[in-house]
Amino acid sequence: MKKKFTLGLLASVMLAGSFPIVGSPVQAENLLDELKQEKEEVENRSGELDGNIENTEQEMEELAREREELEASIQALQISISELTEDLIDQNDRLDAANKEIDRLNEQIDHLNVLIEQRNEKLMQQARSTQTQWNPTRIIHIILSAENLSDLIGRMGIVSQLVSANRSIIEDQIRDQQLVKESEEQVQAERVEVQNTLNEMEATREQLSSQQVALDDEIMHVAELYEMNEKEKESFISEQYVLAQQAMTLSSEIQSEEERIEEERRLEEQRRREEEERRRAEEEAERQAIAEAARLEAEREEQARAEEEASQQAAAERGEAESREQAAAEHREAESSEHAAPQQREEEARQQAAAQQREEEARQRAAAQQREEEARQRAAAQQREDEARRQAEAEARAAAQRREQEAAAATSSQSGGSSSSPSPSSSSTPSSVSWSRPASGRLTSPFGFRIHPIFRTRRFHSGIDIAGSGAITATRSGTVRTAGFNRALGYYIDIDHGGGYASRYAHLQPNMLVSRGQSVSQGQRIGTMGTTGDSTGVHLHFEIHKNGQPVNPLNYVSGY
Repeated sequence: MKKKFTLGLLASVMLAGSFPIVGSPVQAENLLDELKQEKEEVENRSGELDGNIENTEQEMEELAREREELEASIQALQISISELTEDLIDQNDRLDAANKEIDRLNEQIDHLNVLIEQRNEKLMQQARSTQTQWNPTRIIHIILSAENLSDLIGRMGIVSQLVSANRSIIEDQIRDQQLVKESEEQVQAERVEVQNTLNEMEATREQLSSQQVALDDEIMHVAELYEMNEKEKESFISEQYVLAQQAMTLSSEIQSEEERIEEERRLEEQRRREEEERRRAEEEAERQAIAEAARLEAEREEQARAEEEASQQAAAERGEAESREQAAAEHREAESSEHAAPQQREEEARQQAAAQQREEEARQRAAAQQREEEARQRAAAQQREDEARRQAEAEARAAAQRREQEAAAATSSQSGGSSSSPSPSSSSTPSSVSWSRPASGRLTSPFGFRIHPIFRTRRFHSGIDIAGSGAITATRSGTVRTAGFNRALGYYIDIDHGGGYASRYAHLQPNMLVSRGQSVSQGQRIGTMGTTGDSTGVHLHFEIHKNGQPVNPLNYVSGY
């Protein structure tokens, strides 16, 4: 009874010591919730910055289109001004030609005026001569004084020539005066027309120049707005980069905190299991001890009953023997006295055999008890050995988990430092096969269905995850199809390799080294591992697509 009480008290104490302390896990959960909330705020702010960057880019595109339209308008105006300038030059040439024609006509007018003046002078001289020297009676006298008919005809011809000459002079005079008048009118009209054309063209050029100045001012305004939006976009991108770094840091802290909490839970669960196993072992040992004690007690009771029955049987046998002896004594007394000695010796032999049989049974019971005690001792020793082995295995698992945690912490600290990494030739050298490794590291999540590390639901994993840090290289040569940002993938790159094959690299740092449409070669560095998007730590999510469908990258890329 005392042994049962002692075992029960010891089991109660051990069970009481197996309950966990709830303060530390609750604090750890609160810290993890705070880190997740902070990461969510950073991601929300990053999403707002994505919207701001997109709006800014749209405004910049509109300003760029407006500037292109204004530049096209200015170019058209400049073409019009150039054409107008050429027309002005042509008009100036026409004006120069008109001025030269005017000068020529003026010279002609001056020459005609001289001729007219000379004719006027000649006519005046003839008039004066006629008035002073000639008179009709004299002309008639000249005709009448002719000696014969031929002389008369000659004298009349002279008179006719004089009259015709005067008439011709008068006609030339009238013609030249008319020509002078027409030339003057033509020169005046030409001069007015050229001057009006010049005035109109000059006014048009001034109007176009003023329009060009206004468009230049508008272009300057648009350029200033474009530059302001460019600076605002750069500030948004810088802030987004800082937020991405913060998100990476928070993701690393969340991952470390989750691993630490998971490790604490696992160790606590392991400790509870060990305590439960120890408690069960002790309860089993106690039950075995109680059962053994009950068995021994039953054996003792059975032995007591057997001894009592044996004693009762011996008493009965003694009574019967006494009766037989009494009968025998009476018989012996009735018979001869020579038969008494052999019967006595037979009775003594029978009693001695019964005593030896009882001693043999006592020795067998003692040997059985000794074997049972040895079996209990062996069972207790085996139990102690099993307990020691379980404890050693638990300590080995705890040591291995601590080493893994330290390695993960070292990896996380390396990823949180400088983003510089070795050159593409040192990080991933193109192999002789058609695909090369995209990055150095260890495989943490294979291709296929899995429990999502963030959403905790069973989802299809369309690629593989490679943990580590450093450079990411193109696994095959091809053309960059996409180089941008996605809420789930973070910063990612898609490369088209031709023949229906394509590859994807996700969760990169923002400073990607390639752009859309760029040709890349196998092994060329394209970016650096990060933790942007839906990510729990610094790693590379790598996919290979064949004819638009994801396939297992491990069938193409070796070394993981």
